[in-house]
Amino acid sequence: MNTKNEIVVHFGPAADKPEIVSALEHLTKLHALTIDDLYVKWEQFSNQKNFKNANLDPVNLDNFKQYLQLQIEKRAAKAPTTFNHTNVARKPKPVRSVNGSPTLFGLNVSKTPTLKRRKMNDELESDGKSKSSPLHFSTTPLSANSTPGPDLNSMAAIPSQDDIQSGKILDSLNSNNLEIATGIDVTDGNKLKISPYYDPEKYHFRTMRQSLIDVADVLDEQIEILSNIVQNHYQLQASDFGDPTIQAQSELYTVGRIVPDSSSSEDHLNEESLALETSRMGGVGRRIRLDLSNVNEVSFFCGQIVALKGKNANDEYFTVSEVLSLPYPDSPTSTLEELQETSNSMNGKPSKIVITSGPYIPDNSFSMINLENFVERINTEIKPHVLVMFGPFIDYTNSMIAKGTIPIFPNLKIQPKTLDEIFIKVMAPILKNIDSQIQVIMIPSTRDTLSKHAAYPQDSFDRKALHLPKNFKCFANPSTFQLNEVFFGCSNVDIFKDMKEVTRGGNIFLRNRFDRISEHLLQQRRFYPVFPGGVRKKLLPSSTNSERTYQHISGADLEVAYMGLTEFVDGFAPDIIVIPSELPQFARVVQNVVMINPGRFIKPLGAKGTYAQITISSPDLESGLLTEIKGESSVYLHNVWKRARVDLITI
Repeated sequence: MNTKNEIVVHFGPAADKPEIVSALEHLTKLHALTIDDLYVKWEQFSNQKNFKNANLDPVNLDNFKQYLQLQIEKRAAKAPTTFNHTNVARKPKPVRSVNGSPTLFGLNVSKTPTLKRRKMNDELESDGKSKSSPLHFSTTPLSANSTPGPDLNSMAAIPSQDDIQSGKILDSLNSNNLEIATGIDVTDGNKLKISPYYDPEKYHFRTMRQSLIDVADVLDEQIEILSNIVQNHYQLQASDFGDPTIQAQSELYTVGRIVPDSSSSEDHLNEESLALETSRMGGVGRRIRLDLSNVNEVSFFCGQIVALKGKNANDEYFTVSEVLSLPYPDSPTSTLEELQETSNSMNGKPSKIVITSGPYIPDNSFSMINLENFVERINTEIKPHVLVMFGPFIDYTNSMIAKGTIPIFPNLKIQPKTLDEIFIKVMAPILKNIDSQIQVIMIPSTRDTLSKHAAYPQDSFDRKALHLPKNFKCFANPSTFQLNEVFFGCSNVDIFKDMKEVTRGGNIFLRNRFDRISEHLLQQRRFYPVFPGGVRKKLLPSSTNSERTYQHISGADLEVAYMGLTEFVDGFAPDIIVIPSELPQFARVVQNVVMINPGRFIKPLGAKGTYAQITISSPDLESGLLTEIKGESSVYLHNVWKRARVDLITI
């Protein structure tokens, strides 16, 4: 069968036109697809565009070309950006589809196509980058008799052409209302009071010990907590809620979790492949597909707890007529005495906080020159009251660590034998140069080689084991703490990259994506509401064309049984939430909460990254920036979003 006949067989008589055949044949060659694979893509395109059996006309073909290009760009954006030292030729290989059980959780046949499909894997190979570097540690630790690695000087980072000057302000928030604070005065001895607002003992759990019963209890409890919040907020009766999986002709309210309708559709979610998972109380944990055709505005993601109104008239779908917006959490408050005490402790001067996020060394080098220069600027120019440093400090996904090409450090008489010793002997001496009057908070990453607790939520570092002075404080990931009266919420898992939304509606598309994700985070009242967590993996070369083999690089690494530790403490939203991300740095105000992504300290090839600098004015009742909430004892909203200036600056 020639190509033309094969196209007509798959696409129907409408494709039996020279221009249509030529266009489809061109797409198969351009994207390295078979006719069968191209037809599967066409069906996916038709479903996403909300019209079945789309006509094969030039307009739809142009849209189809854009759709295929968009899929390539999405896969490229998902790829980790570490440097690849190997050049392994790859060929596209067909994927073996995994069919979900048609009766699992009460679901019928999936609406997502499960035919064999093919992916392009070399979109980024032309510029010398791969998705990530393989992680292969030697089972033998480094020793004095080991073959010496390359000299540190020979492995210096090659700066990128877009390397710009240090101290340049790239973006600012509230720059017209506040001046940058001068910082700490080491002579007057005024310090910000740091108060952890979490129980560190709860983070000392043993990882890889979770049971399915514990996981089920936590996931069920998340639904029940938000169900009670929705019921109280909308003043609904318990009788208004029902089981969406049972066929009924009357409308009801329900609260559940957004999940894919089958295991094969997790990576390709659309409006047709969403289902609702109920709690034990609300539906015995069963799942039901969602029909969103009557809803104009939608923004859903896997793991999201949603409140819906609708009915299950045909026992196949729960037809949604309304999506109830979840209420936002309350804001923190302080009494007049507490605010006056804070103002007096700072002599009415503004506070200054600097936030950085690792990695702190390039992917192709162990050069610490940028960190050394930054510490010098911290002491002489920036002078913050508090420096918050997010990990990873020594990243196990670093290509040099993965390959075991640890360089020789010429300034050390005894070379480090372990990765912990690299930090203690090479990085810690640089950090110790930070002025002792400047308080430093360290928050780990699940990619940190220093951490013995590589799961999220994550226990804090051991300060003494890292040989760090007393002005260093090690907090958990995530953690909530107070700097004077201001509440900070810090989480070191990239929710902005991991959250994959299914959206519909003009108002949704017009909004900034960072704002949408921030609002989801606030409404879900958790630092990481995505479930299952994000995974970064690399496609390995294979000699067979029947299946793909992936290597796990990193990910959210959720310890689901302890995900209660990732919820907002006491149910209120912090004044400032800091979540580092690989996406571009930003500082925004969302629902009166300052959301910050400080950006990477160092880019993979050694170019200078960014950090966030926060100036917070001292609380002053006469300024009119504080809001009084009257009651038996009056309290005041902090309104940090009015009192804070955030600058995103190059290191």
